[in-house]
Amino acid sequence: MASNQPIRITADSVGDLPPPLLAALGVRVIPTYIHIEGKSIADDGKALDRRAFYQQLPTFSAQPTTAAPSPGDAARFYRSVLQEGAQHIISIHVPQKLSGVLNAMRLGAEATAPDKITLIDSQQLSFGMGLQVWVAAELAQQNKTRREILQAIEQVRRHTRVYAVIETLEYLRRSGRVNALVASMGSLLKIKPIIQVHEGEIASIARQRTRARAQAKLRELTQAQAPLERLAILHTANPAGAAEFLDSMRAIAPADTLIIELTPTIGAHVGPGAVGVATLNTNWRR
Repeated sequence: MASNQPIRITADSVGDLPPPLLAALGVRVIPTYIHIEGKSIADDGKALDRRAFYQQLPTFSAQPTTAAPSPGDAARFYRSVLQEGAQHIISIHVPQKLSGVLNAMRLGAEATAPDKITLIDSQQLSFGMGLQVWVAAELAQQNKTRREILQAIEQVRRHTRVYAVIETLEYLRRSGRVNALVASMGSLLKIKPIIQVHEGEIASIARQRTRARAQAKLRELTQAQAPLERLAILHTANPAGAAEFLDSMRAIAPADTLIIELTPTIGAHVGPGAVGVATLNTNWRR
């Protein structure tokens, strides 16, 4: 697909942008990988069915693991984008603190055309990263300059929040994100942790004894970010919970609010049943 845009936006699949939106924005995506019982599968929305993955996740004999694309994959990816006519690429990725993706993409860029590729650490996950990609791609389609796009990405990052209610700590324990003692206490007390992704780190910011209280806290956190320019409701195998949460947010939810099922690359560490939000406050334009 040839493009007459001087700047093209690329990202990895952790950004969770729906395929129709990616196509409309002209964004190219390189997949991360998930290893399931000895098989390495591209997390590209095609090779791995999300609904089936979450249904099967509790039954896997071993915790699925995730991996970055190889530097060779990254180099081939960038070459193909440049061959489509891009004069410069702005490439937005999952936080370096949490993944090896950015380093692999850096090596790929160095092997291709480092002066034509700008790498960005989104410091976010899922649609928190996706919001940066969305805005950057819109500006690229308007033929904005590299400097203008980079400034906008920084503004979006500063005004984005990502929160989620996790159904169980078990999957975080299996992946090494929390220790066994914390996970077992959470299980015994039926605690529903609320996590935040901010500045490339995942932190527990509240713990509630019931799902209802956790959802109430999530609504409170979301409402505190209003007025909202964009909002995505995130979930792992919990479409009913996501739809119910969106209904409770109708008063502040933008008309184009999306419901997104998290990529398995993230869901493997979170487990099924989670509900979260990615918010973008209108003040990012100031």
